[in-house]
Amino acid sequence: MTEVFLYTFPQWIVFAALFGLVYGWVENKKTFRLIGLGFFVMLGIFSVYIVLGDYLAPGQLLTPEEILSEELHDEIINEAPIEKQLLPAYLSFIFSSVLALLALVLDWQNKKQYQLITILSGLVALLGFFIVVGAVRGI
Repeated sequence: MTEVFLYTFPQWIVFAALFGLVYGWVENKKTFRLIGLGFFVMLGIFSVYIVLGDYLAPGQLLTPEEILSEELHDEIINEAPIEKQLLPAYLSFIFSSVLALLALVLDWQNKKQYQLITILSGLVALLGFFIVVGAVRGI
């Protein structure tokens, strides 16, 4: 999986989910709200796959052999690699997914508490989105 895919795919999913949620609330269409929440849940599943699949592991950048043979050529980088900067974003996507799953169940059962949980889920996903934007600006 490419580095570019790691930071562009979640951004598109957050946009799609927020569009579905906002459109569903404005037009009072429950189906679109549920689809938006479903996008957040799918983003959480994708995030778990990325985190558990070691796609964000900084150990993949340098092998132990490269470190032992001192192939670093005295380059000192003060910034963390993009993969390490994206880890908090993916953790926030996972948390947003848990909140979205709760909101999905509450909305499905026509409970009014889904509104607060949905807003929290969207805000946590936006936090992850802005973490990604900050990491990309540092490239």
